[in-house]
Amino acid sequence: MTPPGADEAWIVETSRDGQNWRFFGKAWVRPGESLMVHGLPAFLRFRRDGADQWSPPLERTGDHPVALITLDPASRRELWPEETHRGLPVLLPGGEEGRLLRFEHSADGSEWTWALEFRGRRREISASGRSASGRGLS
Repeated sequence: MTPPGADEAWIVETSRDGQNWRFFGKAWVRPGESLMVHGLPAFLRFRRDGADQWSPPLERTGDHPVALITLDPASRRELWPEETHRGLPVLLPGGEEGRLLRFEHSADGSEWTWALEFRGRRREISASGRSASGRGLS
């Protein structure tokens, strides 16, 4: 169980056909927070880190470059981020995660500009590869 106010790790996998799955990344979200994901193929699924059960496969809902993922209950919606999405975590292909600062797009949807904030900190890592928080290197 995650302590109140602590981030929760979620594992995201993707698939072109809904059958063969590949790791997409790990995102840290606050309890009850949605996740935005950029550059997804046709299907995705996710689970809380440490859980055995995956969400049902969620199929693409549109042609926008960003999907809003509600983690509980599981849902997916492709969209253009708006002011209400500012501050949400954004998972990028390759597993990098940042927080949305701003997002703008042309009226016809052919161009967009966005800004993400990335934060990090150094942790003392033991010989086992685990930090004092137990998060490890990923």
